[in-house]
Amino acid sequence: MKKWISIVLGLWLVTCVNAQVGGQLSGRVLLDDGKPGEQATISLLRQTDASLVKTALPDHTGFFEISGIPYGRYLLRITHSGYTAYTSTVFTIGDTLRIQQWPTISLQPAAASLGEVKVEARKPFIERKFDKLVVNVEGSIAAAGGNVLEVLERSPGVMVNAESGINLKGKQGVLVMFDGKPTPLSGADLVNYLRAIPSSSIQSIEIITQPSARYDAAGNAGIINIKFKKDQRQGFNGNLTIGTGQGRYFKPSAGTNLNYRKKKWNIFGNYAVAAPVTFTRFFINRKFFNPQREVTAVFDQTSFIKQRFNNHNAKWGIDFSPSKKTIIGVMFNASLSNNDRDGNTRSIVTRPDGSLQYTTATNTRLNGRNRNAFANFNFRHTFDSTGRELTMDADIGRYRSAAFQQFVNNYFDAGGLPTTSDRLKTDQLGTITLKSVKLDYVHPLPRRGRLEAGAKSSVVNTNSDVKFFNTIGGVDVPDRGQSNQFIYTENVNAAYVNIAREWKKINVQAGLRMEHTLTRGHQVTTGERFSRNYVLLFPSFVVNRQVGTHHSFSLGYSRRIDRPSYRQLNPFKIFVDPYTYVVGEPALKPVLTHAFELSHTLNNTYITSLSYTRSRDVITDVFAQDDITKVSYQIPANLQDFDQWNLGITIPVSVQKWLSGTISSSVYWNKYTSPLQGGNLVNDYASWDMNLNSSIVIGKKGWSAELTGFYQARNAWGLFIINNLA
Repeated sequence: MKKWISIVLGLWLVTCVNAQVGGQLSGRVLLDDGKPGEQATISLLRQTDASLVKTALPDHTGFFEISGIPYGRYLLRITHSGYTAYTSTVFTIGDTLRIQQWPTISLQPAAASLGEVKVEARKPFIERKFDKLVVNVEGSIAAAGGNVLEVLERSPGVMVNAESGINLKGKQGVLVMFDGKPTPLSGADLVNYLRAIPSSSIQSIEIITQPSARYDAAGNAGIINIKFKKDQRQGFNGNLTIGTGQGRYFKPSAGTNLNYRKKKWNIFGNYAVAAPVTFTRFFINRKFFNPQREVTAVFDQTSFIKQRFNNHNAKWGIDFSPSKKTIIGVMFNASLSNNDRDGNTRSIVTRPDGSLQYTTATNTRLNGRNRNAFANFNFRHTFDSTGRELTMDADIGRYRSAAFQQFVNNYFDAGGLPTTSDRLKTDQLGTITLKSVKLDYVHPLPRRGRLEAGAKSSVVNTNSDVKFFNTIGGVDVPDRGQSNQFIYTENVNAAYVNIAREWKKINVQAGLRMEHTLTRGHQVTTGERFSRNYVLLFPSFVVNRQVGTHHSFSLGYSRRIDRPSYRQLNPFKIFVDPYTYVVGEPALKPVLTHAFELSHTLNNTYITSLSYTRSRDVITDVFAQDDITKVSYQIPANLQDFDQWNLGITIPVSVQKWLSGTISSSVYWNKYTSPLQGGNLVNDYASWDMNLNSSIVIGKKGWSAELTGFYQARNAWGLFIINNLA
């Protein structure tokens, strides 16, 4: 660890020492229809020989900025697939004009020509922008033949747990979005859905740790936005991708993207299929006590699970532009996923002196099916060239899952002879329906200001029906004591206002979001009902200060919420083996978080951040056990407090023209404190992680390779200490 820290600090110090005084260039790129040119490439060329000095990429509004420019005479060149390249006249960066604010540039569609100029550029796999971290999946070798979940596991600060879902920077509560639209899935359902999406259909993944008021307040740890591929070229275009991965098992995949764009119409679609095979191996050791706190039995369990997936994803849609200022679109998405899982668990039960009592062998078979469909209607109108625009989105979706599971338990005495056996079957059906409508308005203010306002209403309905059966004499007998049906409804109505203002060297953005939440739960089998009705305010702000031409500082704050998912609230049991099950808690409260972040950017490239997070009633899984029946169960609970300090650094490294990469690392301290099960919990631990992604150019014929690595040290999570992961 000391060696890695020395390397990172050494690179950072060398960068600071070699920093030179220079100028700054900024501007905005729009397409002919008024859309932001976020896919454009900005190139700064030397006037004498047109050699490349620096490049930049616009953000989602089309804004770009290049800092640390040596004094001299330059040309600005902007390229975009399907559009005529823009080349400026010669301009000078010097003592008399160090900061150049370029007028808004509108790109025009490229006319047909006999020749073709091909410009190729490779984005780094991990790219740090001002307000987010971008994982550029498209074109990455590391993503070939994989799925979105595997790409997320390579992303800095992201940890994936098959049951609890996704953690970011050691924190729970991540809002996952697809093309800016939140998904109602969570936990194991979300993990399985992400595993079903092949990485070949994804353009990039955005990790946003300090969202503005425009975003939903959900997600204590931040937002992960998964963006699908889009083709901006004119005419008919398409591509076919065939890939495979090889871990312990084979992971084949294939996909195609088609697009037809002409004048006012754009028709697009893609289809992907993947059939990966994965496995999970885990070990559990448990001790049971009598009232005098003396050990009465010890359980050692070893489990191996092999899963086969067959996933199909399709997306298609139409965009129509009745004028250059208006776009109307519809989009449909459907996915089908089948999951066959075979698992074997061996449990060895011993006495306190180590002598064997008995053993249990459990075979688990699961057949799961997921059928998801989603539709979106969108509208955008740009009033004028000042940036005033109105957008509207209406969404409807249905997520349906079905799973049939069978447990066969065989018991053996200390001599290895069979004693008894039993069978347990479950038939699980789950349906989630989502309806939402959102309206956003952007209005320019004098002196480089901007006002954003909007409203959103969403309703999510879930219906989970789990039936248990005991097999007696070859006949399946319903177990009504464990069967259950749970119906849950969540309605969130929100409104927000966000104001931004730019001065010469200071940018300020402040916003306030109000959300009204109404939830209702109904446990049909027992007749139990619960409801909650509350209104909360979520302020946020960020201040940016440019110091000289090389340094900028940013200070941000936001208040976030993490509402318990329907799976966490659902009180029915899901068995893992005869001695272990998972159960929900209807009394869970939402988690409220205050998040602060201070960051420093050097030469618009090297970023260091220090953040502090304070959460109340944080939700985490706890374990309880019955010392008589030897059965343990996992249940979510509200702990009292969670605190975290996090220091992160991102360093792009370019050793030679053929070798470049990015090092991302963070050091953080987690602390959980709460009264728990008659005692007081204090679990604090300092940890660190590092992510290395490098690109290697081989020869001059377009061949390349990538090398990636990730290390996660031991860290605190709820009641547990999670071992290191590489």
